Amino acid sequence: MGAALAAIAILVCGTIAAAASPPSTVTPAPTSGASSVAPSRQKISAQAPPPKPIDWDKVTKEATDLLSEYIQINTTNPPGNEIATARMLKEKFLADGIAATTWEPQPGRGVVAARLRGIGKHTKSIILLSHMDVVPANPKEWEVPPFSGQVKDGKIWGRGSIDDKGPGVVELMAMLAIKRAGILLDRDVLFVATGDEEEGGKNGAQWFVDHESDIFSDTDSLLNEGGGIRAQPDGRKTYMVSVSEKTPMWLKLTAQGVAGHASDPPAETSVTKLVRALQALDEYKTPVRVIGPVEDYYRAMGEINHRPKQFLNLNSALKDPAYLKQFLADPSQNAHVRDTITPTVLSASNKTNVISETAYAEVDCRLLPGSDPKNFLKDIKTAIGDDSIKVDVILNFPPISSPTHSTLMTAINQLADRRDKARVVPMMIIGFTDSHYFRQKKIVSYGFIPVEITAAEGKGVHGVNEHIGVKELTDGIQRMVELLKTFGGR
Repeated sequence: MGAALAAIAILVCGTIAAAASPPSTVTPAPTSGASSVAPSRQKISAQAPPPKPIDWDKVTKEATDLLSEYIQINTTNPPGNEIATARMLKEKFLADGIAATTWEPQPGRGVVAARLRGIGKHTKSIILLSHMDVVPANPKEWEVPPFSGQVKDGKIWGRGSIDDKGPGVVELMAMLAIKRAGILLDRDVLFVATGDEEEGGKNGAQWFVDHESDIFSDTDSLLNEGGGIRAQPDGRKTYMVSVSEKTPMWLKLTAQGVAGHASDPPAETSVTKLVRALQALDEYKTPVRVIGPVEDYYRAMGEINHRPKQFLNLNSALKDPAYLKQFLADPSQNAHVRDTITPTVLSASNKTNVISETAYAEVDCRLLPGSDPKNFLKDIKTAIGDDSIKVDVILNFPPISSPTHSTLMTAINQLADRRDKARVVPMMIIGFTDSHYFRQKKIVSYGFIPVEITAAEGKGVHGVNEHIGVKELTDGIQRMVELLKTFGGR
């Protein structure tokens, strides 16, 4: 997950007075620095009229149309091809006089950033982060074409409507609403949308952090996907804020054997070796460990939902073997307290009657914060117990958490109380996002988009019939505007 205008007779890096004509904007070449969205230490001081009311009906229609158009640009990753969406979003910002720039890290891949200037009292900006790529969708499984962006029954349908194009529209439209209303914020807001998140972010957030760090050198806070608003059984709302996430340890297991005809098999083949290794991993049980954010999350759920009393002190409760077995039987609960090992890809011969010399499997492991990747890899090899099985790391990065107390968290708490009388619950997500790239730069990063998503809607993420309600989209934009005003600190 990255403010100032109205009647200010001064131009600063793309921020314009409401009465002034928009200046021409030159977009820097791909992979080059972008001074138009880079930080500026120049302060603006001028009298400004009171903000204008926001026409929420107009915002709703514009946001709906934008998300529909956004979904229609197929950014399935691989290959991604996000550059078209990056350029579309850039033009949307430029049309309102907000400085924006695109980059093309690799042919067809895209990154876009835009900066809404504040009046300069605070020197630290906030990033609103999203990603433009989406996972594949099989049209035969959907009720509507997954890249149609169809609007029906009060919902916007299509791949990416929740993950992560819808949240990107919430962030973008909140910035436009603030700009158009003449709301003056005391800090800059930096919109960043990257590609390649669904494949680990190498050609997206990682590239941006490695090559364009000057763009966010003034940033100390970030909002991204990973959390949102959840309605509880009693009707009350809970603001779920991700402060931590598990990290991937993707492995490739390769077994070698003698190739030949399947009618004359040797005692052992590459496939039988690989199967034996996977069986060993299936039988290996990683240790149970309850980290702070997980214990706090279950305690909060116990207090809010009157869940089992064991939730109130999970660390102690899991010492009871009977309850431990019951708790781990739930896949999500199991993933909250253990490193997980999940074989996902298998490959060997492409013909039934041919014994392949090589067989391999890819295994998706997810590590809890605090787990040592080197020790985990050592334990994996020990569990397999066969030195002939080659184990390679495909993807891994350090697990990093953000503090549960910060100025941004205080603003989220204020929004939750004022808007919904809701409780804020910090948590750990069992997936991973691009937030870790920014946490490595010591930026406080939270997974939180202020949109209410039902459990049924959540199943559409990486599933079928993904959709978001038009009302929920608008409510999310309204909350984001309010949050930025609170965090903006006037």
